[in-house]
Amino acid sequence: MKIIYENEWDRLAVHTDLEVPYEEDYQMRMLRHNDLRFLVKVTGIGRDGRSRYTFYPGNALSLEKIYSRQEMKREDLEDFTEQFMEMVDEVKGHLLDPDNIILTPELVFIEKGQYKFCYLPASEPGKKKTLCDMFHEMTEYFVKRLDYRDTEGILLAYRLHKETLKENFDLREIINEYKEEKESVSEERKASEIQGGMPDTAVFCTADEDRPEKKKIYPDIVKEEPCRFGRLGKTVKKLKDRRWGKWEDLITEIDRQETEGHL
Repeated sequence: MKIIYENEWDRLAVHTDLEVPYEEDYQMRMLRHNDLRFLVKVTGIGRDGRSRYTFYPGNALSLEKIYSRQEMKREDLEDFTEQFMEMVDEVKGHLLDPDNIILTPELVFIEKGQYKFCYLPASEPGKKKTLCDMFHEMTEYFVKRLDYRDTEGILLAYRLHKETLKENFDLREIINEYKEEKESVSEERKASEIQGGMPDTAVFCTADEDRPEKKKIYPDIVKEEPCRFGRLGKTVKKLKDRRWGKWEDLITEIDRQETEGHL
């Protein structure tokens, strides 16, 4: 699939050229006559046995453009996943095939927190991927763009990457389990604060190194962010100090830690 960006006199157009004849089927009629919240407007034409579909994202920017200039946060990943699931429901509700969504950073757009996806009604023989496969590939893009200091974001990306390796996975169930664990950690943290609990990562200093002439009777407590999610959290915290190598290295290291935790 060839992608061409073109600035028309009044708007941005994104063309996708396919080596298949154009067909004006029910999908194009459905897209033309319905204003779908999560889909970019699309038109199609055919010529010489080929087809061109043109998307009009308006003022929205692609994920690739946005995150080439800034890091992704955990909240961004959560918002994307939530809206992605809503988009799939919307597409199915209009009798369209979710596998026709093009899930790549270049063709997913966002404007004012609203994500827009491109629906391509046709595909070249032998080149079509399922939406599940494309989502799994997107998880690798996420971790490369995430803030390396955001432990929870990396863990969420890891979980999505691992769970979507399965042939049949329920994304909604994965997200719900993640939210339940997140809530549980938050409640434990609040309970600890109410009881005046001290974080496990506290560091005690019996003397002021900058002013050795003054001795202190009571120790200082230097508080750090509690390490969350057990072994996985500690693993990510250790690995992120090296500012991320290859994604495969992270997967291998965390899988090893999980295996050790079950022994």
